[in-house]
Amino acid sequence: MESHGVRRFVCMTSLGIGDSAGRMGVYYTFFTIPLILPFYFWDKTRQERIIAASRAEWTIVRPGLLTNGARRAKYRHGARVGNFLWTVRISRADVADFMLNQLADDAYLGAAPGVSW
Repeated sequence: MESHGVRRFVCMTSLGIGDSAGRMGVYYTFFTIPLILPFYFWDKTRQERIIAASRAEWTIVRPGLLTNGARRAKYRHGARVGNFLWTVRISRADVADFMLNQLADDAYLGAAPGVSW
């Protein structure tokens, strides 16, 4: 990123990565992630480490389970989003809305907020 002059970077990984581990609900935490998607989550963990080590101003967005629903523009976001019991969801349109808003908002600069309904 440095060699191309990237100053602001907003990307998406997933709830369940890093300090949000376990916040995808029981089914995803104990079945889907370890048995079906372990390499995906290892790769997303590596992605977050690379971005955090960069000099860019970054925000990593961690959505819950993605749906094809319409944009509601009402969602929860922050470090404590997610649930240890059931799976949280959010539409792709709402994730895109949140990510675009982060380009002009420094509230989560250098942070990885979760986002869900």
